[in-house]
Amino acid sequence: MNVDVAFTPPAAAPADRTCIVIDVLRATSVIAVLMHRGIRRIYPTATVEQARQLRAKIASDGTDVFLLGEEGGLPPEGFDAGNSPTALEQLPITAQLAVQATTNGTPALLACDGAPLVLAAAPLNAAAVIQLTLKAGHDVLIVCAGLRGAFAEDDTIAAGLFVERLVLAGAHPSDAASEALLRYESARDHLADALRDTEHGRITVELGFDADIELCATPDRFTRVAVLRHHNGHPALEPHNSV
Repeated sequence: MNVDVAFTPPAAAPADRTCIVIDVLRATSVIAVLMHRGIRRIYPTATVEQARQLRAKIASDGTDVFLLGEEGGLPPEGFDAGNSPTALEQLPITAQLAVQATTNGTPALLACDGAPLVLAAAPLNAAAVIQLTLKAGHDVLIVCAGLRGAFAEDDTIAAGLFVERLVLAGAHPSDAASEALLRYESARDHLADALRDTEHGRITVELGFDADIELCATPDRFTRVAVLRHHNGHPALEPHNSV
């Protein structure tokens, strides 16, 4: 098994590799929380307006649909929730279906649509993601969501955590994967502080979500992984239990 890292989402989904998609601050961390809370399906969308439209379509028959995401890091007008995993751990949620739109994370997931296996990953569910990845047996592309279409240090550090575990399981790292691993190794013992010290981390703190960084830096808290599939013609994340 080979493991590579894409520092920004690919122009086209790889046809022969598992894609581990990471937006550690905060979209894929939010997805891990929602899967743990029992959400049955999350529809990722590329824009806030697409999310509103899809929510209206699904809810047209009376189905309860939870609308969440961010624009500039904050909840868009009319959304049920923003992009804070700590808030979403506590918020009452009765819906089984959700529609999500974020600046970086949901577009990154959609960029990988078409790969043989696409997993929404975060340190929060790292062990479960690694277990499912190894079971699938494909070569691996770890996809960093990035920040505004460019390299993001926070996602690269988190990618290195996954590289380390795959290498320990026998995978062969590319040069990019080795670079991510080095960045993670320097941050491993103070991961939350390392994430805070990135551009995205500083923005997150300035917006008032410092507690989110602590949570997002916590490894192996959850055992459920969101797998990108399709439902009624739309890409949708559905849970896979690793244990």
